[in-house]
Amino acid sequence: MFENLRPVGSTVLFKFLDETSGSKGAFSERTRSGLIVPQLRATQKGERWGEVVGAGPDAQDVQPGDYILIEPLMWTPGSVYEGEKIWKTNPDKIMAVTNDLKLTVQY
Repeated sequence: MFENLRPVGSTVLFKFLDETSGSKGAFSERTRSGLIVPQLRATQKGERWGEVVGAGPDAQDVQPGDYILIEPLMWTPGSVYEGEKIWKTNPDKIMAVTNDLKLTVQY
């Protein structure tokens, strides 16, 4: 699907694995008493997993198809490409890389 997409430099393009719709997430927290408290998008501070759809030639540690754990809020909106929303980050903002989906944390 993303075969014709060629990022430049060290740009890493990815799509999020979780189902949130915003760049900062839309998660909720559960208190000890069981109360569910939604978090505002501006306060989402958790790291997130994404699937790499393209990596520039200077992004040597990742390749398309890898799963990456990105530091909290260290991504920016990319664009919509072939109907899918993609995001971008830099390699120095990636905390971990795996090619095994079972190792990723699902939200």
